[in-house]
Amino acid sequence: MKKNRKRVYWFTALAMLAVTCVLILFITGTNSSSEQTDFSKERWTTAFQKLHHRLVKEYAFTEHKNIDWQSMYAAYYPQIKAAQEKNDFDSYYVSLRTYLHCIPDGHVIINNLNETDYKYVGGGYGLAVTRLDDGKVIISWVDTSGPAWQLGIKTGAELISWNGMNAQQAIDRTSIVFSSIPATDENKLLKKTQYLVRSPVGTQTEIQYMNPEDLSVQTAVIKAYDDKGVSLKKNYPDSVVSDKLRDMFLNIETPEPIPDAMVQYRMFDENISYIKILGEFDADFQQTGNAPSTLGLFRQAVEQAIEKNSPVLIVDLRNNLGGLDSMAADLLGSFYEEKSIFEYQNVYNYKISKRELSKDESHPDSLELFINPAEKIFKGTVLALVNPKCVSSGEGVAMGISKLKNAQVIGFYGTNGSFGLVGAQATMPGGVTVKWPSGQSLDKDKNIQLDSRNGKGGVSPTIRIPITEKNAILTAQGVDIELEEALKFASQLINK
Repeated sequence: MKKNRKRVYWFTALAMLAVTCVLILFITGTNSSSEQTDFSKERWTTAFQKLHHRLVKEYAFTEHKNIDWQSMYAAYYPQIKAAQEKNDFDSYYVSLRTYLHCIPDGHVIINNLNETDYKYVGGGYGLAVTRLDDGKVIISWVDTSGPAWQLGIKTGAELISWNGMNAQQAIDRTSIVFSSIPATDENKLLKKTQYLVRSPVGTQTEIQYMNPEDLSVQTAVIKAYDDKGVSLKKNYPDSVVSDKLRDMFLNIETPEPIPDAMVQYRMFDENISYIKILGEFDADFQQTGNAPSTLGLFRQAVEQAIEKNSPVLIVDLRNNLGGLDSMAADLLGSFYEEKSIFEYQNVYNYKISKRELSKDESHPDSLELFINPAEKIFKGTVLALVNPKCVSSGEGVAMGISKLKNAQVIGFYGTNGSFGLVGAQATMPGGVTVKWPSGQSLDKDKNIQLDSRNGKGGVSPTIRIPITEKNAILTAQGVDIELEEALKFASQLINK
């Protein structure tokens, strides 16, 4: 059985991209036909039962994440059954999403049905909120042309209560069933904060707030309207870091320009080099018929940093889509002077229905995937910028950098915490597709690495930028605080 070094991805169809990719990213796992199953013609209850059976058998982290499949089935099968009996598609869809959200794994993916989602979260209130590190919840952005502003709600106001609940309690009770599935507690809290201000269009909500420099508590009734999802774009990371590539895969129209290449390089003052990596795969954005090598572009950028004697190199992995593990290991070769183990791959074998260690395709006699030193090595300080949308193989690059002696990881938050291998999928009734990881990435001691457990996982910042009132408001305005902090730290190193 052929083993492909491919991961589970956040996007739905490569054909939606207006570029040609060398890698067929959406085809994950092995070539075994048993990985993809079509349940779309089944009754909802039957399809759910068959999906559940596959997940129980194949999902890679049942023990690692303490997944209680029996309780999940007992809770959600009756809901699917009730939806079937009433022919209530929305209830079936929401129940299926809620069931899958019981698995804290960003690689467990169910596609969104935008028309249905709109019924539940299509409305916004013309504001966005942020939870600060001290627990205070503030209104970090207000649409100055919207009704919230007209009612007197100002940017920076403290949110006291939401529909009778204190702000933190309201966040805790917010449903994120229409978002992607968070793997870590910090990402879950971030998503809940973002979705607090999403409701069905027409929903009226009473809030209490306290404007800046005003000690009086004000009360207002705000009404959700169709804001085209703008409030979600005013939260981190969407307010700062471009998600154009992911949007292209999801066929979402945005005004942002198409990236020139998968790797972007520039120089800052004081000879600080900066490289942004969008993903670990090749893409032909210019539609030339020949996708440039992402590895080649990266090594060329590193060599430029070396030639310019840059003492510090910033590697921006925020919103990195992931890609090939072999490429992630090769990218890291520009920083490693000695051959090092990147991972073992514990892949689900569909012929024997169990996981087994996979061999490196380029070195058939080796079970390990290695980081091999490149011809030219950058020996200065490496600063990795990360966030929760750095996922999969992108997290592997962050992990490799974090192990360097002369490196720091910088960000408000850590990476996604989803590093599973070999994607499996099932097509469900109603145009729904479900995907999940069936293989594991293991470290040199053959322990699962990076995938979250008990709410923790991924690569955490060694320099964690605080979520202060000032940082929250500037971030909502589009100011890249993380990059500013990385440049400030780099300058301090240079000027020591």
